[in-house]
Formats: sequence, C-alpha cells, structure tokens
Amino acid sequence: MSALELRIIIFLIGLVVLGLIYYFGTRKPSHTRPDIDADELFQIEPEIKAEEPLPDVAETGTMTADRRIVTLFLHAKDGLQFDWHQIKDSAAKAGLEYGEDHLFYRYRRVGSQKKALFLVANMLKPGVFDPDLRTTGLVFIMTLPGEMNALDLWDTMFPVAKRMAELLDGSLTDENHSAFSRQRIASMREEMRTFESAQA
Repeated sequence: MSALELRIIIFLIGLVVLGLIYYFGTRKPSHTRPDIDADELFQIEPEIKAEEPLPDVAETGTMTADRRIVTLFLHAKDGLQFDWHQIKDSAAKAGLEYGEDHLFYRYRRVGSQKKALFLVANMLKPGVFDPDLRTTGLVFIMTLPGEMNALDLWDTMFPVAKRMAELLDGSLTDENHSAFSRQRIASMREEMRTFESAQA
C-alpha cells in the first residue's frame, strides 16, 4: 500500500468518526422530544391499551349538545422539567392511580367496581409515563358525559390539577394555554352547567 493510499484511508476514517460524533452529539434524547400536537396527543403506542378509550383531542375544548372534551395543562417552569419520581409522588398525593397503560387515572369506586373519571398523560410524545421520564408538562383530560355530572367532574378534576401544580411547582392553564383567573374558573363552571342542562 502506497503512502498516498494510506493517507486517503485515514482521511475517510476521520470523516466517518466526525460524522458519528456530529450525529450523536446533536441527537435529542427521547425525553426532550417536541410537544405533541393536539391531534396526536394520545396516539399511544400499539402495545399499550388504555383502560378507557382515549378521546380525539382535535375536538378538545369544543362543545356540542351531547359531547365535550375538557383539558387542563400543567407546565414546568421555563428551562425546567418534571421527572418520573416527582410526577409519581405528586400523583399519589393528589389521589391518582397509575394504570397498566402507563397513564394516571382518578377513579370513582362503586362497590367492588371503579370507573375512570379522568386521566393524566404526558404532554410529550407518545403521551405515556415511564421510570426514565423527564417532561415539560402534563395534560389532564375528561370527556363529557362521564361517570358524574359535568360540574361534579370539573369540581373533581380541577382541584387535583391545582394540587399537582402546587406539588410540582408548575403552572396550570386551560386548553388555550391561558392561566386560570377567578373569572375563567367561574366561566368553566358555567359551561359545565350549560352542558348539563343541554343533556336534560
């Protein structure tokens, strides 16, 4: 092998090494994947089956005479993330249970049965939680009609979300990512009453 051929081989190997360094150095870890779009928020991986059917979040915030999807978002402070242990501990303190589908649920127990009132998912793709998790936010979701009347469901979910926001030191927003003022809370409760009246 000539000296020129050796130099060419070394040069090519160097290019490959530099390419690998660039690839792995710029690759984002899975826990920092971009926020999931509304219409794919709950596209859970095929092997994971939710305890309750997951709603089509493209309809989030819409109200019809017979169905509505209500969401709340819990955001970590700028530049920070929630980790698995923080989420699991705060969820337990707020009365949530971790399901086999890797989502958190609030249940209503009737005798030996339990019915899901609402669920909590990861705001990052694919929406589930795991022990290696770090995420920028959570989403609380309930569908109407549900296991309780609309106002009772809201009055169950909102305090849980607020409690977790306190425990995680995050900020709670509505489906438009606007902070909750007293007026917004009052208007949400009125919307729940309106929905319930339409069902009567």
